[in-house]
Amino acid sequence: MKKPLTITLLIIVAIVPVMGKDGNNNMSVLQLTKEIKITEIDHNVFMITHSFPWPGNSLVLVLDKMNIVWIDTPYTPEATSLVLDWIRNRFGNNYSITEINTGFHIDNLGGNRELIKNDIPVYGSGLTCELIKTKSAATMSKIIELLNKPEYKKYKDTYMNFRFYCPTNTFDINEEQKIILGSEEIIVYYPGPTHTYDNVVVYIPCKNLLFGGCMILASDADNVGFIEDGNLHEWANSLLQLEKRFDRIGIVIPGHGNPGDSSLINHTKEIVVASARMTED
Repeated sequence: MKKPLTITLLIIVAIVPVMGKDGNNNMSVLQLTKEIKITEIDHNVFMITHSFPWPGNSLVLVLDKMNIVWIDTPYTPEATSLVLDWIRNRFGNNYSITEINTGFHIDNLGGNRELIKNDIPVYGSGLTCELIKTKSAATMSKIIELLNKPEYKKYKDTYMNFRFYCPTNTFDINEEQKIILGSEEIIVYYPGPTHTYDNVVVYIPCKNLLFGGCMILASDADNVGFIEDGNLHEWANSLLQLEKRFDRIGIVIPGHGNPGDSSLINHTKEIVVASARMTED
């Protein structure tokens, strides 16, 4: 009888996601799949990291007993579907989910198709929709050029045939948005061109949390990354406007890498200024 029991236990371990602790900050980490990691960085605040192949962050935040806000998406509809299943399994089906896209790149809204299919409202700027139509094909071509190694075939094949979906609820990027979900307010703010011309940030007052997306670099970043869709010379000034608008931020989530505090804004500014100077030399 012991042998069948052992086999059963091995099967169970193989299919249940791994739960652990982050070694640096004691945050709970759920390895949902090989490519999707969910980190609870604060109570009911979950950073979703999808590696496809580069790690990119989105954020799921439970505001109250009825509302969840999801900022950005994983790279693909398939990964987004897995995270959506996790949300429903953990919190039930009675929550209303609202998505906010912070830019037009695939790591901001690659999962929109799945959300729209599930009747989830997707907020984003009108400029994001315009850039999807005018710039996404050229941007994807440049990304595909980086995926020529045999081990990247899966990603290359996905990106070569990728279709983008615009947000369903658009707004003027130059007008600050206040989205009311239950009793909580979500602020969407555009400080100016940065990593792209349409990158916005999302501030959650009840958590004193800023989702900076690709506008903000992680503490271990030492370069600005892909900048061909943005404005390197205006980026630092836009960050100054961001600091003026939100002067007491607790948690800051970058588009890639680990979360931090408001010092990430200054860190990003230093890298951007240094990079801008190099282009002038």
